[in-house]
Amino acid sequence: MKNKRILITGVCGFIGKNLARRLMNKNKIIGVDNFEYSKRDEAKDLIREIEFIEADVSNREIFNKLPKDIDYIFHFGAPSSVILFNRNPMHCYTETVVGMWNILEFAKSINIRKLIYPSSGSVYAGNKMPHTENILPRPRNLYAAAKVACEGLAFSYIDFVDSVGLRIFAGYGPGEESKGEYASVVYLFIKDILNNRSPKIFGDGNQSRDFIYIDDVINAILKSAEIDYTGIINVGSGVSTSFNRLVEIINSLVGKNIKPVYIPREKNYVEVLRADIKLMSRLLKIKVTPLVEGVKKFVDYLVKEDLL
Repeated sequence: MKNKRILITGVCGFIGKNLARRLMNKNKIIGVDNFEYSKRDEAKDLIREIEFIEADVSNREIFNKLPKDIDYIFHFGAPSSVILFNRNPMHCYTETVVGMWNILEFAKSINIRKLIYPSSGSVYAGNKMPHTENILPRPRNLYAAAKVACEGLAFSYIDFVDSVGLRIFAGYGPGEESKGEYASVVYLFIKDILNNRSPKIFGDGNQSRDFIYIDDVINAILKSAEIDYTGIINVGSGVSTSFNRLVEIINSLVGKNIKPVYIPREKNYVEVLRADIKLMSRLLKIKVTPLVEGVKKFVDYLVKEDLL
């Protein structure tokens, strides 16, 4: 993608900043963020290189400040953590769903080429395997329910706005360290082990997730914008790895043998999530980074940048 005018909301967040850095050399980036879930000082270099507007997308008035000659919208300006939703449910749900509605209204009014937005693999928490795009999602927490609501809003605008919703599974990699306690278990486990602390695991550690490296997520986002398709696409590796196995992988890569601590799990805790990636493979043709390779890249990055 080049020579396009692109709006990225949540531009200073984990996915947003990785996406902006991939695009900004060959495109004009208009970035929006309100720093509620990101840190201003960690984004200062990025902000200097794009057209940046500090704003909250759940406030419709801010869209009067945005340029109208935009080709693509990548909407990632919403809370992305079950923990955040548990701590402030009304605010997070409103921010997510109203923000999506505002984005769709804005996209409709300026006749963009396409909108790409994130859903989540967690919408399948109440579904049996396989987790395919054509089944009715059965979310089991408010975060996932908000994502299903956003998908419904997108479908309700389908006559006016072409869009792709990406059900992103457990994304991890460089840039998420700024999320702190809201980061993936990959980051949290790496941080603990490299600091000689035992990772905390809910339950017995046999619960599993489909981990997907950030570069693969960005590839999926960009390819979704370029193809002739509207609807939902899973973004995952197609492999579900247990938390116990993840601890083993990290220990092996860093030459340690630190055992996790097991604590009682919460009610409605999700045991298994694994993306069916047939549609992703057919439409997006992404070669997924194996977990061991992705974790090694992440460890090397964190050590090199002294972020532990």
